[in-house]
Formats: sequence, structure tokens, C-alpha cells
Amino acid sequence: MANLLDLCSDLAVRSFQKRDVVLKEDEKDGEILILKSGTLEIQKSGTVVTTVANPGSIVGEIAVLLDRGHSATAIALSDCELYVMEAAKAELAAHPELYREVARVLANRLMRVSDAIVELRNRVEVEKEFSDFELSMFWDL
Repeated sequence: MANLLDLCSDLAVRSFQKRDVVLKEDEKDGEILILKSGTLEIQKSGTVVTTVANPGSIVGEIAVLLDRGHSATAIALSDCELYVMEAAKAELAAHPELYREVARVLANRLMRVSDAIVELRNRVEVEKEFSDFELSMFWDL
């Protein structure tokens, strides 16, 4: 099975310079962009969510799949090249293997987010237990 970058090799490539806005939150353009090279910063409501530097990373897919504006803003942290899937909904419908690969990338992302939520919840519980223990030491004085 081909990987996402192999499947994108026939797509147009768009270049961005450092600090360029690659896509903007709430804008609806129907495009999916696949990172060929460079690093992107992903922001949601002005808060940095993550950075993306792995070739084959996707941005814009949520907007296309849910038929809405982009859920976040992507900004180039370095000079970048991205494959451009224009009219992405139609492109995905015409190429099931591409659709499967996008779904695989999304599933991996969802798994990482779920793992991060569990880790954060565990940290909060440990900190709460520690705080409760600290306070109980002072009450007993």
C-alpha cells in the first residue's frame, strides 16, 4: 500500500515563506494541504496547539470532511512546501486509497490526543492528591 506522500506526488505544490498564514481558522476553501517539507504551527483561537514537521502531515482535512471552515490556523514556522488537494472532497471521492490514508492519519491523531488527555487527567489527579496531602499536614498542627 502506498503512503500518503506517494499518493500526493501528482498534486500541485504550493510554497510558503516563514510566517506566512497557510490556512486561517473559520475560512472555508475546500482544500487539504499535505506537508512536503518545513514546519507549521497550529493555533486554535490564538493558542498554539502543536507544531507539525513530519512530511505527510495533513491540514485542512477536518474542514473538508465536515464541510465547514477550518478548525485552526496554520502558520509557517519555516519555509514550507505543501501538496495542495484542491476540490478535496471530490478528489477523495475519486481516489478511495487517498481517502483511506487521510482516515488513517486522522485515526492516529485521535489516538495521540486520547493518550494525551489520559496523561493530563492522571497528572491532575496526582497533583490533587499531593495538594490534599500537603494541606492535611498543616491542618494537623
